[in-house]
Amino acid sequence: MKKRLSFLLCFMITFYLLQAGGFRVSLQGIRQAAMAHTSAHTRDASVVFFNPAGMSFIPSKLSITGGMFAVITKAEFQSVNSLYKAKTDNPVSPPFNFAAAYKATDNLSVGLSVSTPYGSSVDWGKDWMGKNLITKIKLEAFFIQPTVAYKITDWFSIGGGYIFATASANLEKAISNINGSMKLKAGGAPGYGYNLGMYFRPTKELDVGISYRSEVKIKARKGNVYLHIPSSLIGTDKFATTTDRFDTNIPLASELTLGLTYKISKCWSISSDWNFSGWHEYKDLTFKFYQNKIGNDPHNPTISSSPRKFKNSSAYRIGTEYSPSDKLAFRLGYYYDESPVKDEYWNPETPSTDNQAITGGLGYKLTDNLYIDLSGIYFVGESRNIDNDNAGFYGQVKSSSYMVGLGLSWNAF
Repeated sequence: MKKRLSFLLCFMITFYLLQAGGFRVSLQGIRQAAMAHTSAHTRDASVVFFNPAGMSFIPSKLSITGGMFAVITKAEFQSVNSLYKAKTDNPVSPPFNFAAAYKATDNLSVGLSVSTPYGSSVDWGKDWMGKNLITKIKLEAFFIQPTVAYKITDWFSIGGGYIFATASANLEKAISNINGSMKLKAGGAPGYGYNLGMYFRPTKELDVGISYRSEVKIKARKGNVYLHIPSSLIGTDKFATTTDRFDTNIPLASELTLGLTYKISKCWSISSDWNFSGWHEYKDLTFKFYQNKIGNDPHNPTISSSPRKFKNSSAYRIGTEYSPSDKLAFRLGYYYDESPVKDEYWNPETPSTDNQAITGGLGYKLTDNLYIDLSGIYFVGESRNIDNDNAGFYGQVKSSSYMVGLGLSWNAF
């Protein structure tokens, strides 16, 4: 009876998760990515990022895992007022993940996760229609998360950790009205946060995880500004210098996750996740320049601000794993992500759309303690209409992405 109730709970939640949409593409575990990046898995140390409490259920005293992805993303824009079209020529992005977990005692576990949960590279070219908004941008945020977990009972654990983030950004745009351009560059911008989790295993067939990751606000200070403008404008009241400094803040959303995995049989399991992201904190993008008066604030011309007004969003995922033998595993998954960007505030720096994705991969047990995993993801962004009155930018956009990941996991002893 208990087993039937556990399966019913899994089925009901999985059915619910398929009814709505979500946002973020996460790449912090090769095995997880192959199963739509679901989180309730404790085979190895990769669970440290997803849910710190899950470390208590890793089946080894020391576990180390790492992997890398290759991500190719494309976006296309078409103007509503003409037949004009543009598309990005983005470089390959290489997000990575590393995690280690160690059971200090039977009940106490400690771990460390290092990953790149935020980052993108977008290149629209120097002569496209939206060049005054953006021509090229590259963003990277590294998360370092020391974590601890405590197993309260045989079936329940809690965990938490500290997040230190460091981010870098490069942004280029045109200033067409003066036949110029601007480049903004910042590195080593810090941010801080925390993560909390609970992990349940009420039966040997069912795993349930609940985790929360706080908002991390990146604070860039004394970033570099490089202006390429006609020499006649240099030294004027507006353009005091061609090399300036800037300050800005960028919030990275908080995230609440409910995940579960149910083992239908010894060789087959099904997993599902719901992720809720608190993007509503991203209300505007503001730059404070030190010398140049190139902003749009009527009270302080050194401040440039543009509205973003993101909305909260959710991601819904379902994945499965089938192991015909102790050495080989096949994985599949599907997820639907809703964009947090509203049509009227869409900006080509983040060409966001609602996404549907198919995931897959396989795993192979090389030795009793060593695993190799391969994953692939293909997602297609749903076409959306852009109606940004603030930027005078109108049209349609669509996107697609390919991701391939390879990783190793070692459960030492």
